[in-house]
This record gives sequence, C-alpha cells and structure tokens, in this order.
Amino acid sequence: MTTEQLNVSGMTCGGCVGNVTRALSAVPGVDKVDVSLPKHTATVKFDEARTSLDAMRAAVRTAGYDVVETPVKTAGGGCCGAS
Repeated sequence: MTTEQLNVSGMTCGGCVGNVTRALSAVPGVDKVDVSLPKHTATVKFDEARTSLDAMRAAVRTAGYDVVETPVKTAGGGCCGAS
C-alpha cells in the first residue's frame, strides 16, 4: 500500500468533501480516503498494483474538482458554487 496526498482545488463546503471522498473511494484499489477542507487535500491510501495517481486525479476531476501541484490557498466553485 502507498499513501499520497493530493491538493484539491474547488472544495468550498462539507458537501464538496463528501463528493471528493466518494469519488476517490470508488476507484478500485483505494483503501482509505481522508479529505481536509481547511487544507484542501485528500490523503489516499491505495494499492499501487490496482490503481494509479492518474486514475485518482481523473476521479476527482470527474466529480467537478481539480488536482493541482501546489497547495491550494483559496477555492471557488465546488458543489455549492461558493467563491
């Protein structure tokens, strides 16, 4: 198992946290997901033989958010459209 932290942009509320958590949890090979709204991060424990960072990034993007290289300071959009 491998653990990676993704910087997620676009999260603005608890609903966004739930959306990102569900999206990542649905990826085959993902074992555990911990999403932090204040930090704008998703920490994911996964089986690298069953999935990849690209698959997890795609799941987050499909849910309406983005994965960025640098930590997120502020966010807009998300499930509730707040900015």
